[in-house]
Amino acid sequence: MRRALVLLLVVASCDPQVDSAYAGEPLVTLHGQVISSRPLPTALEAAMLWQRGPPPSTDQEDLATRAPVQSGFPATFTVHLYQPPPAAARKTLAPGEVTYARANAAAIPYGIASAGVDSLPRTANPGYGIDANHWIVYLAADVPQHSLMEWWLGAALPAGFHLMAVAAVNPRCITSDQLNACVADLAQRGVADNTTAQSFCLEPYKLSPAPPGEQLVLDLGSVGLGPAGGACP
Repeated sequence: MRRALVLLLVVASCDPQVDSAYAGEPLVTLHGQVISSRPLPTALEAAMLWQRGPPPSTDQEDLATRAPVQSGFPATFTVHLYQPPPAAARKTLAPGEVTYARANAAAIPYGIASAGVDSLPRTANPGYGIDANHWIVYLAADVPQHSLMEWWLGAALPAGFHLMAVAAVNPRCITSDQLNACVADLAQRGVADNTTAQSFCLEPYKLSPAPPGEQLVLDLGSVGLGPAGGACP
């Protein structure tokens, strides 16, 4: 069995019970476990990494929160996120579109400083890995229907946090008819420039809302969305 980190995304309820140590209601809680057929790193932390770079890159990250992975069988963790995304991670697809931010669930070596995440060795690092097949997306407002943002997400989602499935796409497999249909669709959504529309249509990934209850699986050693392999359908 290959090593994997299984996470569940849970939006916490809003019924605070205050005491002297109360930190506020978490915006998002991540639960998970580490399962592996080989020994785990002796010290490992679960983390949430906000991505500052353009999608689908994962090489400019802000460490939002982390928690130690508890030893045992299985090894488990719980991560609470109490703060919204930082300004550096907030972006729009185009002027007038809803502001969003995206994050990856990750495992990182224990005790690394926040500023050290970008400098982590990625290749074959047994203490680092992300779930490249899912993004945690924050939306600052409801996504309007018939908007570019609805097309990008695969649905007109409400404001808040959402678990998104990310599928790799090989742009060379997109036919001219498919590209023309995509460009025409985006023109109806306000993307008037043909070159800009084509760049959206030829992105190497596709988003869709993850099914309810779908688990995040962390692949240690994975550093980003891989290319879509195999022959074109």
